[in-house]
Amino acid sequence: MFPVLFRVGSHVVNAYTASLVAGMLMAVWIAHRTARQQLVSSGVVLDAGFWALLGGILGGRIGYVASNWAYYSDHIGSALALHEGGLSWHGALVGGGLALAGWLAVRRWLKSPAPSGRDLLDIVAPALAVGSAWGWLGCLLAGCSYGAEASGYPPPLSWGTAYLPDIYGVQAVRFATQPVMIAWCVLLAALLWSLRHRMPRGFGFALYLLLYALADFGVAYLRGDGTWRWGLWLAQWAALVEVGFAVGLATCAWTRPDRKQVP
Repeated sequence: MFPVLFRVGSHVVNAYTASLVAGMLMAVWIAHRTARQQLVSSGVVLDAGFWALLGGILGGRIGYVASNWAYYSDHIGSALALHEGGLSWHGALVGGGLALAGWLAVRRWLKSPAPSGRDLLDIVAPALAVGSAWGWLGCLLAGCSYGAEASGYPPPLSWGTAYLPDIYGVQAVRFATQPVMIAWCVLLAALLWSLRHRMPRGFGFALYLLLYALADFGVAYLRGDGTWRWGLWLAQWAALVEVGFAVGLATCAWTRPDRKQVP
């Protein structure tokens, strides 16, 4: 819809990049506020957030390039062109998680104050939901993750359609995949925020991951982009792995409560 937000001389500011940066900043702000409410050092959380964002960007780009290798194998120089857009949410989740785990391990090895892993996960859960909404807004503006053409479908499928472009700018009646996921992420953020003091420690992140992955799995059936493997989109296979991981985290949170660590 608006792939280029504005221009400054010869420099182009892409809407996707601007939305992603705005989402990251808002996610960090929400994590900072949540940490203060949970009596966890907000400075430590900001330090963790920096490394998690760095790992998320790196993992997201690696995941995006890997899933579109048919193109990047012939344009290897574009693999590092982050300003052109293109991040995989699933890759970002893995990259950010590994960076966060590494940060915790180093802090404990140095015997520096650090919250427990469960506290960190609960702190970032509402922030991730808000950041996800901004990411989908970037996709809506850039046309990525677009819906398949939906002309002629009866209700209730026709209720979730709109006149939208694909990534090439071709306008058509499509399933409104990006607006649906934006709304879902906003509702998920509100749910996690309202329940943040009522759930076992570690359960908030598990709930976020479970509900997001289930929505992502369902919406993939309505998308007009992606790659099929063994009867499902690649994104759906990733979502199934995330559902299994979320169920494991939730079970652990309910059955194995740990002692709160406050630096």
